[in-house]
Amino acid sequence: MTALKKIDLLFLIYLALSTLLLFFGSEPSIHLSTFIWVRLLMVLAISGLIYADKKNPGPILTLFRLSYPVIVSGYFYAETVVYNKIFLNNLDPVLVGIENDIFGMQPSLRFSAYFSDQLFSELMYFGYFSFYLLILSFTLYFFIKRRNYFYPVTFKLTASMYLFYLIFCFIPSAGPQFYFPFPDSELPDAYFFNHVMHFVQGIAEQPTGAFPSSHVGISIIILILSKKMAPYYFNIAWPFVLLLILSTVYIKAHYAIDIMGGLLIAPFILYLSNILYALPVWKNVE
Repeated sequence: MTALKKIDLLFLIYLALSTLLLFFGSEPSIHLSTFIWVRLLMVLAISGLIYADKKNPGPILTLFRLSYPVIVSGYFYAETVVYNKIFLNNLDPVLVGIENDIFGMQPSLRFSAYFSDQLFSELMYFGYFSFYLLILSFTLYFFIKRRNYFYPVTFKLTASMYLFYLIFCFIPSAGPQFYFPFPDSELPDAYFFNHVMHFVQGIAEQPTGAFPSSHVGISIIILILSKKMAPYYFNIAWPFVLLLILSTVYIKAHYAIDIMGGLLIAPFILYLSNILYALPVWKNVE
C-alpha cells in the first residue's frame, strides 16, 4: 500500500497550484528561484518524514507526519502577497467605503483610540496571539484525547486554510495596518504581547489576506469541529476565539467587515473541506 495519504495529496495539489500562481503573479522584483528552492526542500523534508514514519512509526513522528501541512500553512499564507493581485488590485478602498457606509467611521481606527489603556491593549495582543495557541492546542488535543478523530479534523483544518488562501487571489486586500498611512497605522502600546506580536507580524504578516478574515474563519471552523467531537475543548476555546475576533480589529489587522466575512464564510469553507475529505479520488489512499 502506498505511503501517501489524503492529506499528502492535498498538500501536493496546493503546492502545485500555488507554484503555478507564483509564475502568473510574480513581479519582476520577486526571485522565483527562492520559492522553487523552498518547495524542493519542502518535498525532500516531507518525503523523509513519510519514509521515517513508515519505517519506524512512533507517536511524535506520527504527529508531525500527519500535521505538517498545518505547520507549513503559515508560509503559504505569507506568500499569497506575491500572487494575490492576479485578477484585481487591492480592494481596501472598497472595504473602507463599506465600513464608512455601515458604521459612519472606521472601527479599526476608533477601537484602539478609544480603549487605549495598556492593560486592555495587552489583552487584545494576547487575543491575537491566541490564534497560534488555538491551532496548536486543537491539534494536540485531538491527537492526545480524540485520536480517532485526529486525522479527519487535521485534513479539514488544512483544507480550510488552503481554501482561504485561494480566496485571497480573488479578493485581494492589505488590511488597515498596511493601508492607512501613519499615524493611523500606528499600533497601540502594551507591556509584553505587543512585542511578541510585532515580532510575529514582522516575520509572517504581509499586506494580504484581510478579507475575509482567515484568522476568524479558521477559529470558527475549529469551534465547529470541536463542538460535537471535543465539547470539553470547545468550552475552553470559545472565550479565546471571542477575544481573538475583537483583537483583529483592535490591532488593525482587519476591518470590521473582514470579521463579518470570516464568520459568514467559515461554515461554507468547512462544507467544502468535508466534500474534499470524502472525494472518491482518495479511495486508494488512507
